[in-house]
Order: sequence, then structure tokens, then C-alpha cells
Amino acid sequence: GINAEYGHSGTDKSRTQSFDDSFNETEILDLEFKKEFDEVLGFVEKLHAKEKQILNKWLRKLKKANDDSQELKNWREVRNEYISLMCNQLRRNEIIEPFLSRPDNGPLRPVPKKLAYTKMKFTLCAESDES
Repeated sequence: GINAEYGHSGTDKSRTQSFDDSFNETEILDLEFKKEFDEVLGFVEKLHAKEKQILNKWLRKLKKANDDSQELKNWREVRNEYISLMCNQLRRNEIIEPFLSRPDNGPLRPVPKKLAYTKMKFTLCAESDES
């Protein structure tokens, strides 16, 4: 399992709790991001030049979100919401807001409320290949 993969035996009880907490908060989000990021790359390669250019700018922004989004406490969740949104759109062969235009300059902002309905579908991307 994941614990064995990271050399965590669980024998040191004083460390176990804090290790698991930080692992759950950051490592799982990073693993989910990487999985969906890699899947999105496969879709983006097949797009027309204009869409490819816009989505590549989004991908670069999401990939470096930790550099310029430190003031956003939950930047990992926000980054993952964007990549999941993009992934789900591409799976349906569509590109809609917010990926019709380049991302704003500056730090990553939370996903707009009007797009929040798609949060229910965020897990589809990562899990669909296992059904």
C-alpha cells in the first residue's frame, strides 16, 4: 500500500499521527493532481493549435501554483479543482469556461462559484479507468 511505498512502518507512534496527517493533506492531493495532469496532457496533444496554446498556459499555471499561490491556504485543493474541471471537459470533448481564454496573471484564484456544480464530477477522471 501507500504506507509501504513510502517506508512507513507505523511503529513509531509519536510520529505516526503527524506523518499521516501531513501525508493525507499534501501527498494525496499531489498524487491526484499528477494523475489528472498526465491524463490531460494526452488530450491536449490532440487539440488544434489555439486550444492547445491556451490549455498549455493553464497547465503551466497550475503546475507552478505553489510558487505564486502561497497566500491561498488551500491552493492544492484549488489547483486540483481546476485540473479536474479541465480533465472532465476534455473527456466530454468540450472546452468551456474557464479554459476558453488564457488564465489571469497573478496567483491562482478559487474556481468561480458558477462552475462549482462540476465539483460533483471531479472524481470521474481519476476513477473512470478502473470501472
